[in-house]
Amino acid sequence: MGDRIEVPLGLADFVVCGSELVNGVMEVMVESVFPRACFHCGSMDVIGHGRHQRRLRDRSCGYPTVLIWQQRRFRCRDCDRTSRERHPKTLGAKRITARFRALLAEQACSEPWSDLAQREKVSWWRVADAFDEMADQYDPFIGPPPRVVSIDEAAIRPRFRYHTILSAPKLERLVELVEGRDKNSAGQALRSLPPEWQHSIETVVIDMFWPFRRAIEEVLPQARIVADKFHVIRAVDAAANKVRVRHGRRQTVVGRDGGLSRQHNPRFDPAVWRNRWLFQKRATTLTTDQRTVLEQLFAAHPEMGVAWWLKEAFAAIYQAQTRQEAEQRLNVWIHHLTQAGLTEFTNTWRSLAKWQEPILAYFDDRQTNAYAEGITNKIKVLKRRGYGHRNTNRYRAKILHITRHQPT
Repeated sequence: MGDRIEVPLGLADFVVCGSELVNGVMEVMVESVFPRACFHCGSMDVIGHGRHQRRLRDRSCGYPTVLIWQQRRFRCRDCDRTSRERHPKTLGAKRITARFRALLAEQACSEPWSDLAQREKVSWWRVADAFDEMADQYDPFIGPPPRVVSIDEAAIRPRFRYHTILSAPKLERLVELVEGRDKNSAGQALRSLPPEWQHSIETVVIDMFWPFRRAIEEVLPQARIVADKFHVIRAVDAAANKVRVRHGRRQTVVGRDGGLSRQHNPRFDPAVWRNRWLFQKRATTLTTDQRTVLEQLFAAHPEMGVAWWLKEAFAAIYQAQTRQEAEQRLNVWIHHLTQAGLTEFTNTWRSLAKWQEPILAYFDDRQTNAYAEGITNKIKVLKRRGYGHRNTNRYRAKILHITRHQPT
């Protein structure tokens, strides 16, 4: 037992009669002050019929908090029945307050349930019950229809079992999650949208994945398809890196390598290996000394200099102010690509040429897939922190809620 501690209850219709700390738990004695009435018929003509002590788990106040409610009992003179007083914030017969249940549900969206149950000193079932109640009432389509949506994939189960995720970046919300990564999965996610949402969508941002593109053209023929800027530039940068790797390998080596590390391996040119990260930097971020090093490297390997210029010239296309200017820069870049004759760039552009219209559509509506990639990262963190989930329905509901509730 301990001395009385002042506790800010914050519950309407209740007053604090006393509080004490018992075995690490804050016990707060409360009484109700709202008018008396019969629970069965609603009559106000009731008389006292004793009291019943009830313990309710409430949100923590420095310590795990338990409300000890001296619940009044009444006998109705109209219907001659007895009842105990009830309050909406006490959730009927449950041994938990409504606000603590809402707190558990909110925190369960962003952290493992076992960790939350241990911290709040409640059972795992209590956390699962609070989350399931909130998940059943959640509607991701509340609010104004979005103008832009993003489609991406995420592996939420092992062995590369992908799911298609549909998100609304402007609403900062994950909208739908469908198992699979093909045209049918993307089409199912798009068809699940309400009709007013489908008609309001003007732009859909995707990676350069053909099944997603086919699904958009079939379900949302009026929507503009934009290829994600990051993935387009990364494909060109990968082609330039292949040129660097090809020139970094020596063609003639006598004998075995002798188990040397890669930077000391005689099969590799030390200068090319040493400056591999410098080669991948953007021209705008290079210092004077770094430019000098690259110039010396390009003097020894001219094709590497051409590859570096091509990747920087392609990145400069995205600095255009209008689509017309970007299209002109792209045509000039294609001309230089043809003159250079580098196989790595030729093969890369053979694939990107089929996506030329979605690439240029970026300049009509400058949208990226950054938000969808962030959602994918959240799913990975959720999967690793939870050490897997056995209930697929709860797992799906938790993923849909990771953008609705941000961790505090």
